[in-house]
Amino acid sequence: MPPYMEHTIGSIVVIELPVRVDSVTSVDLEKQLQRLIGVNKGIICDFSNTTFISSLGLRILLKTYKDVKRLDGEMVLCSVSDYVMEVFDISGFSRIFTMYPSRTEAVPALEISLKSGGLNRVEGE
Repeated sequence: MPPYMEHTIGSIVVIELPVRVDSVTSVDLEKQLQRLIGVNKGIICDFSNTTFISSLGLRILLKTYKDVKRLDGEMVLCSVSDYVMEVFDISGFSRIFTMYPSRTEAVPALEISLKSGGLNRVEGE
């Protein structure tokens, strides 16, 4: 069983991130995300429970995002807390990732995006 909860909705998987995305949780999270790439066209990272993200956590998200995009998939984030959003803003990641206020909004938006050919690209790709 994976360490973090997953919910599959068609070709989309929602993964519930841990309270802290840091050096302690990042190894398992990276393995789980890498396992999902290619299996699911869409990945939603649900930050509902997440109150902290480290630079290692940011690196894992960016790597996963690039890997998903290379396979013509999509990865979005949802339910990002104010503190974590501040980290995304300061690091510039809020310009890279598409984010939704809730899972309820992220799922249909990602479904539409996957059918229409995509949301966005990382600069330089």
